[in-house]
Amino acid sequence: MRLYWSPVELASRLARKGMRYNFASGAPDPGLLPIDELRRSFERVYEEYGKAIIAYPGAGGLRELRIELSRYVGRTLGINTNWRDIIITAGAQHAIKLLSQLLMRRRTTVYVEDPTFVETVAPMRFQGARLIGVPVDNEGMNTHELEKLIKKYGPGIVYAVPNCHNPTGVSLSMDRRKHLIEIAKEHGLIIIEDDPYTSLYPNTEPTLKSMSNDVIYVGTLSKVLGPGLRIGFVVVNGVLRNDLEKLEQHDFAASTLSQYLVYDMLRRGVANDVIKRARELYPRKLKELISALDEYLPNALMYRPHCGFYAFINTRVNAWELLRKSVRQGIVFVPGGRFFINRRLENTARLSIGSISIDLIKEGVKALSDIIMAT
Repeated sequence: MRLYWSPVELASRLARKGMRYNFASGAPDPGLLPIDELRRSFERVYEEYGKAIIAYPGAGGLRELRIELSRYVGRTLGINTNWRDIIITAGAQHAIKLLSQLLMRRRTTVYVEDPTFVETVAPMRFQGARLIGVPVDNEGMNTHELEKLIKKYGPGIVYAVPNCHNPTGVSLSMDRRKHLIEIAKEHGLIIIEDDPYTSLYPNTEPTLKSMSNDVIYVGTLSKVLGPGLRIGFVVVNGVLRNDLEKLEQHDFAASTLSQYLVYDMLRRGVANDVIKRARELYPRKLKELISALDEYLPNALMYRPHCGFYAFINTRVNAWELLRKSVRQGIVFVPGGRFFINRRLENTARLSIGSISIDLIKEGVKALSDIIMAT
């Protein structure tokens, strides 16, 4: 299978050169990162655990962290689970890669939202999976279309970002959540729920995992405590749990030190404090982005974002050409063509509120609009 660079990575390289208007990064707001608490946690785990913090963590991850995460997902996400059913990974991307290796072979049918997050479907493609795009609208994946596609292509795996979708920002409606779970039971589908953003917003829809224990849940602490810690996790039970735990042993990719640091920040309530502030900041930033787009690029929004970090727009011109012009003005975003499964719409882009200051969002959208109008 041919490897290719993600447009997110390519755009992020530009962002690292110091763009004033960084609409590309999926990283959390720098002002929310608990860097001082991280230092305190390092001192605490160094004193308390000594050399254990640089030893092997054990298959499936550090026991203490798995126990603390079981409390976290119950409290924050409504997922009641035994700590043994939580497998620690080196971020959510690593979790998706492991699940792809475990569950997918050449021609395995995988139903995904269209558009979807380009970086999570890359390892599925590498495994040789057959990706079937399911249309998305403002209520998320169209489960009625999914049902039709299953009759055509047969059973398989459903990969979805039901809450705060990447790249569109929409959320799956409650009716469609129920329908998706019904379809899965009827046709013997495996559901992989990818969920980086639910904890960061108030009043989100319940996770699929909280509605059905059969769902494989992929979570992350990257958006809460910092992406550089590389701590993700999978909540899964039964034979799949055992197999995933064995597969995770192949690389032991999650740092023991990072696991101890995250464990300490969870037990001290640092994550809860960050989430509380995030639930105030991110809705304001997303509202600012939507308002600016409506004002300066009317009708550009292809979907109405509900939550998360992203808005997906029609750029009216080739997005890569637009990006080349935009970087000269200090603007960077992610071209959207590769987010699609069934087609490549090169006049689309993903804009992120993650790293950009709220005070620069409106100004940045106006600057982008001026470039589009002049193209």
